[in-house]
Amino acid sequence: MVSEINPSSTGVVTALDSRVAKVDKPQAAVPTSAPGASDVVTLTDLGSRLQALTQSVADVPAVDSKRVEQFRQAIADGSYQVDAEAVADKLATFESMLTGPQGG
Repeated sequence: MVSEINPSSTGVVTALDSRVAKVDKPQAAVPTSAPGASDVVTLTDLGSRLQALTQSVADVPAVDSKRVEQFRQAIADGSYQVDAEAVADKLATFESMLTGPQGG
């Protein structure tokens, strides 16, 4: 939703999206500030949760170093086996996703 906030003390918010109603006076729970007072932004509970989720996703490493070490060890000791048919199937599936459906 896009809104235009008028910098007056009347608290008028005009919605630029026609699906949203116009608010002509401030809500009782939101006190109006006097001219010159500092503005305060308060995040809703949903906003706070989204911010925390964004941070937790950013903290997750892109590479699972433990799994990489397991593969490295399996390759080094010769126990890693490649399933050529599974690799070929995955490559074919990936290529078909790139080229799209073929008319035939």
